[in-house]
Amino acid sequence: MKLKIKTTLPVILILISLLFLSFGCKKRSIPLKSAKPSKNIPDIIYQKRFALEKGKRGGSIIRADIQEIDNLNIVTTRSQSVYSVLKLVFESLLMVNPYDGSITGCIAKDYKISDNGLSVILHLNKDVFFSDGKRCTADDVIFSFDKIYLNPQVNSKKIDSLTIRNKTVKIARIDDYTVRFDLPVPYRPFLYTLTQLEILPKHLLEPAIEKGGIEWFNKKWGAKNGTISDIIGTGPYKILEYQRGKSIKLVRNPYYSQREGSFYLDGMPYIDEIIELLNIDNDTKVLKFEIGEIDFYDTNETDFENGNLDSLIKNSKDGNYSLYYSGQTMASNNFLVFNQNPEALDYNKELAKLFRNRMFRRAVSICIDREAISKNLYRGYASYSLSPIRDCSPYYKDELKANYNPQKAREILAEIGLEDTNKDGFLEFSSGESLSFTIYTNSDNPLRKAMGEKIVEDLKSIGIKAEITPIEYDLLITKLLDNFNWEAVIIGATGSIEPNDLAWIWESKGPLHIWYPYQEQPSTQWEKRIDKIFAMGRTTWNMEESKKLYSEFQDIAVKNLPIINIVTPYQIYGYRNRYKNIFASPVSYKNIGILPYIFQK
Repeated sequence: MKLKIKTTLPVILILISLLFLSFGCKKRSIPLKSAKPSKNIPDIIYQKRFALEKGKRGGSIIRADIQEIDNLNIVTTRSQSVYSVLKLVFESLLMVNPYDGSITGCIAKDYKISDNGLSVILHLNKDVFFSDGKRCTADDVIFSFDKIYLNPQVNSKKIDSLTIRNKTVKIARIDDYTVRFDLPVPYRPFLYTLTQLEILPKHLLEPAIEKGGIEWFNKKWGAKNGTISDIIGTGPYKILEYQRGKSIKLVRNPYYSQREGSFYLDGMPYIDEIIELLNIDNDTKVLKFEIGEIDFYDTNETDFENGNLDSLIKNSKDGNYSLYYSGQTMASNNFLVFNQNPEALDYNKELAKLFRNRMFRRAVSICIDREAISKNLYRGYASYSLSPIRDCSPYYKDELKANYNPQKAREILAEIGLEDTNKDGFLEFSSGESLSFTIYTNSDNPLRKAMGEKIVEDLKSIGIKAEITPIEYDLLITKLLDNFNWEAVIIGATGSIEPNDLAWIWESKGPLHIWYPYQEQPSTQWEKRIDKIFAMGRTTWNMEESKKLYSEFQDIAVKNLPIINIVTPYQIYGYRNRYKNIFASPVSYKNIGILPYIFQK
């Protein structure tokens, strides 16, 4: 998980129970793990259960997911949109089921945890072929990891996901269809890691790298001005045509067939052709969707504020499309943080002490009118849970709702010694000094600026003087993670339903532990306990044990409120009504993961 202000980053998932859909199954009812919206959403479909059907082949779908292509190399691309589209061309050993978020087989038909949790053994399906007809074996797996993912010369940070406690994962070939990964310590999130590392064609890439070096792989393979004939994988689709700056056309991989142990429907993929239009700005994208020139739309934060969502709802009948609720977005949320680094606030020791008082942070939290923020800024399409985990996660605790009680907030402030001694309407410290502070946010986000202005009003209502100051993105990051010259901030982070992906923020040594980063030792007992929870939670393979641990983590987070959640927008998807097996997946970026399963009526 990374600090998020303006760039949407990849979504991160977790291991739930394995789901196997048998070959030839015609319909399967799937219970869904997505929290009910906090308000009734008229004209937007909320799916409580979902019936997945065997489809028929044929037809096409037109989308516009990619603004700009850096390259078509699935390992080195920095674009989440490009990567997600290429996931239709390439596959990993395991996959994330887009319908329920579980991890299932893919190229591998199963896995086994052995050696006291230190080894993961995977058995490969024997009938997996690249789109040029070559069989995929353990040799391709070994090549992909040893020569690409574990190669520090490759222009990618994938090696970081294979480094645990400063030691890299080892891989061994057992036979043609069996591989073993050896881990430095038991590491439960490793299964998800295996869903993000695609298997590449050794027979094509190895001789090219031997001839042109790793620089050929970094700069030539998948270059946007290069050839597409060598961009082949084992996925359900292959790239047929790339028109630079205009479109990418994908067609069915003729060699794609059933994978034992995977989430597979007989005959999939069903759609013959996927067309991705390029360089379409958001307003044009909305219009094209409403008039039928593209078949899919995914809302973003600005759609709630600028009226696009209202327009989409109004025109849905005439446009012959439906809108689907997907729960909290996995893009950025919004939260308020106080600087708890005592050295950073050395110029005002009373303020530094106050910010480290959890009762003060609680008073601030309950004085924020989140319902008004949701209604006025997001047309009501936002939720306000205090949990640091998003609502589609099996770890999510639904009861951790934010309360609004400004009277109680005033009482708490009085209890901790803050009074309006000079009767000017604002509180003072016991020393007589005024309580006031500045809240920073990023200037390129007008919604956060408006949110800050509303919070300043709410704080004023309980006697706290604050001001909102938008600043440039780079300057804000410098303040947060370099010179620590800030008092409060409204910022956000991308979502995750794998709690370990929150460690960068919540562990005391984490680089994004923004309220007091880079601690040599935990500064509080509750931070020390969170450190231990994360250490135990990622090293157990027992799902129930990890659930108990992360339940405690959420309770500690909500009790101490180092991060005060404000609102998280809903994610809403639109699809043309001629498609079936449509589901607004909360765990698939831009819902791309469901494309192999949908079909035309």
